[in-house]
Amino acid sequence: MKKLFIGFILLIGFAFSQSSELTRGLGFAGGMPSGSGFSYRQMNENYGFQVTFGIMVFQEDDFEDYYTEGYKGSYVVNDWIPDTNQIFTDESYRNTRKWGNIGITYYKPLHRSNKSLFYGFIGGSTYYTSQTYQTRDYKYTLTSDSTFSYDPITDANEIKDNEFTFFVGAGLGIEYSITENIRIHLEMPITIVDNGNIFMYIPQGGIHYYFK
Repeated sequence: MKKLFIGFILLIGFAFSQSSELTRGLGFAGGMPSGSGFSYRQMNENYGFQVTFGIMVFQEDDFEDYYTEGYKGSYVVNDWIPDTNQIFTDESYRNTRKWGNIGITYYKPLHRSNKSLFYGFIGGSTYYTSQTYQTRDYKYTLTSDSTFSYDPITDANEIKDNEFTFFVGAGLGIEYSITENIRIHLEMPITIVDNGNIFMYIPQGGIHYYFK
């Protein structure tokens, strides 16, 4: 009976120690295959995973102010004389830019110590960029013997450029516990981009606050 009681106490203690492990974390991460931005990270005994996402938008839509008037100037005949047949396409210097990404990573713990974890990982992410800008065609027009004006010959044309870039990577990483709840990690992946480029010496990392 005494042995059963001791065994029961040990079993309860083991279960309690397991449930008290901090395996889930919220924080920030940044990297090519991992994605960059807010991050949820979970490290269990035999496996782990991380989901990362980020987004930014820059609104600069004063296109009309940029194209209200043409540029006028006077030119002496002995100096540069513009070609009145040539068409110039001007692009707005202000535009709307959007950027976002999402990434997911799978972890395999290889060795644990008191405050650190050594692991392997594989992950992938996609980065999205979008840019909206305007273009307009201009020509030089002769207005007098020595004066030319630079005036629009078309309406402003809005252009949207959207691009997706995919990253896949695998490598090794180390997670270190600064405190009981705060952990940082540093990883070195071999990264393959969808355009065929391969990167090896670009690290990635993050910081997370862990809880039950």
